[in-house]
Amino acid sequence: MPVPLYQPTSGSPLSVDTGFYGRLGREVTRRTLVDQLVAPIRTGKAWPVRAGHICRIVAMAGPQVGDLNLWHLHNPRERFWAARTKQLHSAHMRVFDRFWSCLPYLRPMATVIGDSINYGIDTDGAGVP
Repeated sequence: MPVPLYQPTSGSPLSVDTGFYGRLGREVTRRTLVDQLVAPIRTGKAWPVRAGHICRIVAMAGPQVGDLNLWHLHNPRERFWAARTKQLHSAHMRVFDRFWSCLPYLRPMATVIGDSINYGIDTDGAGVP
């Protein structure tokens, strides 16, 4: 299976506190729903997600492709950098992977804390049905 280009070392920005983020992923009963949106097929939605909040994205109609873009709420120049995120993790995000912002910022914008799809991973590291 392919490995990411950069490997995390202790204390590096790539290191994730798996205990903390794992607890966030498991403790669903302690959450308070703030808002709920549905994006019909072939449309899009934009909404703010504040630091410290959890955004849950649900595939409602079976296997689907969904695009995700992220921007810093107060600085639209800082945005999600898909190419760098692929280099730091892989093309298919997994639990504890992070979405990274563009230069000159290059910092995590969001962290995956759960995955209910569970398609499985093939020998090339891609998600499969």
